[in-house]
Amino acid sequence: MKLRRSLAALAVLAAGIGAAACSSDPATESATTGNPAASDQSWPRTVTDETGSVTIEHKPERIVSTSVTLTGSLLALDAPLIGTGAQRPSDVTDENGLFTQWADIAAERGVNTLYQGEPNVEEITAADPDLIFVSATGGDSAVDQVDTLRQIAPVVVLRYDDKSWQDLSGRIAAAIGAEEQAEALVAKFDRQLDDAKSALGDKVAAANPVNVPAYNSPEESRMFTAESAQGILLERLGFSLAELPADISAADKGIMSGRKDVVPVGQENLPRAVPGNTTFIVIGDAADAERFLADPTLQQTPSVEKKQVIGLGKDSFRLDYYSATNLIDRVTNAVR
Repeated sequence: MKLRRSLAALAVLAAGIGAAACSSDPATESATTGNPAASDQSWPRTVTDETGSVTIEHKPERIVSTSVTLTGSLLALDAPLIGTGAQRPSDVTDENGLFTQWADIAAERGVNTLYQGEPNVEEITAADPDLIFVSATGGDSAVDQVDTLRQIAPVVVLRYDDKSWQDLSGRIAAAIGAEEQAEALVAKFDRQLDDAKSALGDKVAAANPVNVPAYNSPEESRMFTAESAQGILLERLGFSLAELPADISAADKGIMSGRKDVVPVGQENLPRAVPGNTTFIVIGDAADAERFLADPTLQQTPSVEKKQVIGLGKDSFRLDYYSATNLIDRVTNAVR
């Protein structure tokens, strides 16, 4: 099924994401967290990353991202991005392996896809960057090539698995001199979120509490918790997440051990894991919502009985400015 392929494609990206993956509250974070001293727009500047400190001699004009996840934040900041790594094409990407929520924007700006999958140092070198971004974790990490990449240009290594997109944008902004853009972007998003919350009004109360699964039955599904980026965003819209039974929350998570943002759930326990009045399906579209509604094991669950099952979109797994905005729009339009 399509969702299984989506989950398989994203499993590599998700590998290594820890308990703090999405636990930051974006409502309380500054867009320029990470290096306040760089906010004076002076060059050269020294920023802190996962490897220590990096000195950047001048405002970058030719940036390469080796992480498809970091690329979205760079585009949202209108960074001078000339090239990016990509993942293998899947349901959540275009044919070039770029996430669908911003692939068109990358094309409009002439961003070149340098490679798919494993980092290609030759292609990165040929792009002639003056600054390179690398993710420290995840399947799109080129951290093993950092020493080689430093021979090409300064390299900034950032984690995206322990912070919100707002905080990540602030750290990127500190390295490229885009602090004002980052602050404006977060402020714009907050206004969009407030407008959506107002538009939803009393409809939220009728929808609550909500379930937030990545539905993959009969194979293992995943329940996203209030500490996930999706859960945080939904709670900012006024929704409350349904509480999982204690035995499901405490069960062995296997390869996801230590994570607080997701809980794996087998088919036999899925009916008990979705006690809420509304179900929002992560990495799900209308077809996935229909499949959930037709699942014979879920017919007596509240959201199926009420026919309140909504797909959050194929781009709802990895939240950046673009996909978070899309999620808000889908929720606002779907909740009745």
